[in-house]
Parts: sequence; C-alpha cells; structure tokens
Amino acid sequence: FIVVLIVAETVGIPITSLVALFSVVGVAVSLSIQGALSNVASGVMLFVTKPFQSGDFVDAAGISGTVQEIRLTYTKLITPSNQVILVPNSEMCASKITNYSAETTRRFEIKVTTSYDAKIQDVKDAINKVLTDDKRVLKDPAPFVRLSEYKDSSIEYTVRGWTNLPDYWDTYF
Repeated sequence: FIVVLIVAETVGIPITSLVALFSVVGVAVSLSIQGALSNVASGVMLFVTKPFQSGDFVDAAGISGTVQEIRLTYTKLITPSNQVILVPNSEMCASKITNYSAETTRRFEIKVTTSYDAKIQDVKDAINKVLTDDKRVLKDPAPFVRLSEYKDSSIEYTVRGWTNLPDYWDTYF
C-alpha cells in the first residue's frame, strides 16, 4: 500500500484522495466483518477453554440443548423438543454456560405436598422408604427429606437426593 502511494506521488497522482478512499473502504470492510471475526475469535476461545463438548447437555445464551457440533463460528444445539438451533459463538461466550453433563452425578430436588391430615413423620418415613428402595438413588450423600412450607391447604416437603447422570430424569420423574 505504501509503495503504491509513493509511486502514485512520483507519477503526479494526488494521493490525498487515494488515502481518503482507502480509509473509507477499510472502515467499511472492517465494520462488515466485525461480527464474523467476533464469532471466529469466540470459537477459538471455546476450542481452547472447552466449557462443553459434543454430547453435553448445556444451558447457554438462553437456550437449553444437547451440543451436537462446535464449529468455528457457531455451535449447533438440539433442544429437548428436537429443534436444531445454531447459536453464534460470540453469544455462547458472552453468556453464562451451565453444563449439566460435566459431572458423573447430579442432585435432584422434588417438592411433595400432602394434606394437613397426614402425620409429618409418616410422610417423611414413606418418602425415605421410596428413596431407600430405589437403586438409582445414591446412598452417599444421603437423601434429604424436610418439611419446607405450610401452604394454605397443604404441607410441602423438599426431597433431595443424588443419582448417576444417566439415571437423572428417570429418577427425577
């Protein structure tokens, strides 16, 4: 570019207008590829930091789904309703990423309500028996059953337990 300007000046072509023209073109080109460059830079960051990998179930950029593919400019997610969503990598990097598949175990939490007529200890014993009898519920850490709230027409209990990742949804439901 500098050589072209020197030759143009030597030949007698005014370079002020050329510099102005190249400046405008340079700004226009840089503005037009700004988004693409941002996605590429974010894609490189995802490849380096590896917050998730193909097959992981994640929540990122307001979308929950299974990562099917990580490309340089976008990440392909499959939602639980089998929708394919291509998320620009700049959005993935700018958002909070929750990776539900990163660990081998996962805690479930269930709310159970009963009438005021049911004895509190009987309810706790019944829930604990179900948790103990279900082989998918891990014994360590121990399951947790507590009365959490007195509602207008029922008593609410919070049930927490741990399970292996592949058993999570079956155990939860």
